[in-house]
Amino acid sequence: MPYMSGKGLFKIGELSKLFNIGVDSIRYYEKAGLLHPVRDQENNYRLYTLDDIRTMNTVRELLSIGFTTREILNFEKDRNLKHVTAMLERESSLIDEKIGELTRIRNNINARLRSINEAFNLDTSGTIHEFDLPVRNGLLISEGEMPDNEINYRLAKFRSGSSKNVTTIGACDCYLLDTDRIGDHGDFATKAIFFYSGYLNSDWNPDAAFTLEAGKYLSLCYRGPFSQTVNLYPEMLQYCKEHHLKQAGDLIEFCHIDRYETSDVNEYLTELQMRVTGSYLNYRR
Repeated sequence: MPYMSGKGLFKIGELSKLFNIGVDSIRYYEKAGLLHPVRDQENNYRLYTLDDIRTMNTVRELLSIGFTTREILNFEKDRNLKHVTAMLERESSLIDEKIGELTRIRNNINARLRSINEAFNLDTSGTIHEFDLPVRNGLLISEGEMPDNEINYRLAKFRSGSSKNVTTIGACDCYLLDTDRIGDHGDFATKAIFFYSGYLNSDWNPDAAFTLEAGKYLSLCYRGPFSQTVNLYPEMLQYCKEHHLKQAGDLIEFCHIDRYETSDVNEYLTELQMRVTGSYLNYRR
């Protein structure tokens, strides 16, 4: 049975059991000014009143819907209909803002998943495909030759000067390649690096926009290490010769899945694209 002096007074342990919280929490609420116990005249113990119990009911209820201890204290100091209405309306508006932000984050995550899942369905059989592609916008990170091991430094440096985020997971880091020069590691030298996604571009900095021309493109996809590009490029040139096509743009590596999504090189998925001129090509959505 709770300790009651006939005046509705409760010990701290009884309050703790009633609300299933620790005595330290009750002392915290008392120190914050929410609870106002009286002293037992015989032993000087804290005794909490029925009004303290009402306050604790209010505290638990308002905490459960997002209010802070300070907001609850301000309400307790000025508890009236106007105050509670304004407080609830303000919290409702804040929740609407949070819902909007969470919706934006969810859409961003779903866009990343869509990009990754579509990459899984790319043809990596070694077949060269012909597509008619629209103008595509990317985010230019760096121009000029760049060793592969410097990409993350360049990316971090770009991010430090950008007001918007640069998406890496679920977006392609892409390379314009100089097919006339071989770099230190036996790969083609890099002319520029940009990031591209068909679904995430709205989050990117428009000041660093990079545009790929509309036109006819050859596409060849492969899994595994990037070193395959050097050997596959001649196959694309041979395809051009056989189909009366002419290279009209740089060779581009679209790294759909690479170090940002996996540490397993065997899971890498790269698409080589090259703009060409010549015969009728199929349209790619």
